[in-house]
Amino acid sequence: CTGAKRSAMVLGQFNLLALAQRATGLAQRAV
Repeated sequence: CTGAKRSAMVLGQFNLLALAQRATGLAQRAV
């Protein structure tokens, strides 16, 4: 089951990206 692990890794990266975007958005709004 390597596909499941890979999809989970991609999902984690996507989650991190979304978190980073939200953080930058909050920072921009604060400034």
